[in-house]
Amino acid sequence: MSAQRLARRIADDVFEYRVETPQDAQALASQLRALDLAEDVVAGLDTVSVRCDPEYLTAVEAALATFEPDAAGFQLESETIELSIQYGGEFGPDLKAVCDQTGLSESAFIAVHTERTHTVEMIGFTPGFSYISGLPDGFAVPRLSQPRSRVPVGSVGVSSDFTGVYALAGPGGWPLIGRIQDLLFDPESASPFRLSPGHRVKFKAV
Repeated sequence: MSAQRLARRIADDVFEYRVETPQDAQALASQLRALDLAEDVVAGLDTVSVRCDPEYLTAVEAALATFEPDAAGFQLESETIELSIQYGGEFGPDLKAVCDQTGLSESAFIAVHTERTHTVEMIGFTPGFSYISGLPDGFAVPRLSQPRSRVPVGSVGVSSDFTGVYALAGPGGWPLIGRIQDLLFDPESASPFRLSPGHRVKFKAV
């Protein structure tokens, strides 16, 4: 696999490249950061966005031309992390609506969510926010028509076929199904955020 050449120019100094998998995106982002040519590099699910002076674009393109994920020396996390969730009630005010949309009872939804092993695919749109795959087909839950101005720390939402975990409080538009009781952010740690791309996640109802 090699990254495609310039997919689109977002701004004068922001360029986006498309790859095949979230792991490819993380590996390419790691390699581009190591070049120390870009002001910022952000990995998405199947894209990598690069902010750099246009004069460095040739060097970035050269890195893309030779990029092979197996040779990048980059490995995603592989640890399995168990996270305890309190589902529904004040912690998951949208659980009933989500169940209505998926056609499941609350107990059946929780069983599906806790029985599966999920995978952290990427971090964004706010610091520490985890996009976690693993929901079955048919869980295409839309985002809220009116986003919340503040979502509490540890909140768990679902949207499309992803589970989203809010490591920090902030605005958000994902329907909330519960709240994690475990520490997700430790500013004193060498790795402040508990979840990273590649981590496997098991949810446990408490």
